[in-house]
Amino acid sequence: PISPVIIKGDVDGSVEALLDVIDSYDASHQCELDLVHFGVGDIRENDIELAETFKGIIYGFNVNVNKAVMQLADKKGITIKLHKVIYHLIEDLKEELSRALSPIIEEHTVGEALVLATFDVTVGKKKTVVAGCRVQKGLLDKKKLFKLIRSGEVLWKGSLTSLKHHKDDVQTIKNGMECGLTLDKEVNLNFGDEILCYEEKNITQKIS
Repeated sequence: PISPVIIKGDVDGSVEALLDVIDSYDASHQCELDLVHFGVGDIRENDIELAETFKGIIYGFNVNVNKAVMQLADKKGITIKLHKVIYHLIEDLKEELSRALSPIIEEHTVGEALVLATFDVTVGKKKTVVAGCRVQKGLLDKKKLFKLIRSGEVLWKGSLTSLKHHKDDVQTIKNGMECGLTLDKEVNLNFGDEILCYEEKNITQKIS
């Protein structure tokens, strides 16, 4: 992603200090920082026009925005962020860049089961394969996601269409218990295959 910004400061020294920090930005591999324009003085209409053209955010350090310019920014949906401490402006900029990043999806294993046998079961006119399993670790929760692993290779990812303990439909099966489960897709199951129950969590990325 690219994050376009416009920087305005009260004096040359402030703008130069901010530009020095921006020059040292080294997380372009995560999010590219595009400095569209920088200058000294209050935020004016032409800054708003630039921000609209480049879909950018305006950062002001120790500067003012008059009412007419603020109204124009509101009308055009332009964000103006004003700061009086350089450190706060930089932290704000980092947060904004972090927001542009897509979250990382992390998998967390909830339980593991071993396939002990497979059975063909006819329901109505449809024949389905039921895997007889024993839970080796954690628990299996029918609401969560599942994957089939053989010799370290993932052969299937999806959900369960049924989870039974003896003949009863159940929501969860705990460690040490046996169960019968059906996958949402026809997959060739073998003795010794692993069934992993897991959940996905979105982790917000931060600019380093």
